[in-house]
Amino acid sequence: MEALRRGRRSSSAVVVYVIILMSLQVFLVTVAAEAYLADDSGMAWATAVASIVLFACAAAFLKYLRP
Repeated sequence: MEALRRGRRSSSAVVVYVIILMSLQVFLVTVAAEAYLADDSGMAWATAVASIVLFACAAAFLKYLRP
C-alpha cells in the first residue's frame, strides 16, 4: 500500500515538472517569435534552442510516466 502511494506521489511530481517546463517553453517560443519579427536573429535562435531543450526534457519526463 505504501509503495502505491509513493508511486502516485512521484507521478504527480513529474506531472507538475512537465507542466512547468511546457509553460516555460511556450514563453520561450513567444520570445523567439517576437525576436525573429524584430530582426534579432541571435535572440531568436538562442530562445528557439532553449525551447527545444525544454521540449526534450519534458518528453523524457513523460516517458518516465509510461510503464
